[in-house]
Amino acid sequence: MELHYEITKQDYIDFSLNYFENNAMVQRSILITRIATGALVVLGGTALMYWVKGLSVLSVLVYLALAALCFFGTPWYMKRKVVKNTARILNNARNKQLCGPKTLTLGEEIDLKGENEHTTYAYTAVQRTASDAGHYYVFVDELSAIIVPFTAFADEAQKQDFYNRITANIEDEALKC
Repeated sequence: MELHYEITKQDYIDFSLNYFENNAMVQRSILITRIATGALVVLGGTALMYWVKGLSVLSVLVYLALAALCFFGTPWYMKRKVVKNTARILNNARNKQLCGPKTLTLGEEIDLKGENEHTTYAYTAVQRTASDAGHYYVFVDELSAIIVPFTAFADEAQKQDFYNRITANIEDEALKC
């Protein structure tokens, strides 16, 4: 099976967002950040108001509102930073080859070709797969994946055949998309 497709900046942004939203460690870090920031605002603000002799119900309510803003705004802010940083990385001249036309061949091994790129993976290198509304992500290590947009497939049968071949060596069903 040979697939020809184009990888765009948006494909990489979608991959980064998918990883951001579905990685347990990332989500745990965000939760810890949300809780710590909110607690710091409430406790720090209350201590400051106590120290300057301005502690009142109103000041505590203001700091509680700021803590809520931090708690609920952190995921939005971090998601925005993921998009911005991914775009910045892709705009770097050294990373221009990441986007562009790709050829993915599934034969004895997985063969990925693109501009200044030719990588071969054994099927056993596939650790897990993920998908979103428009892509398959074939993880060959914890942080990197082969991005395959659904537009690369001629029809649903080809898409299913690709999925079956890629996931054949993954024993844990939870690691398949």
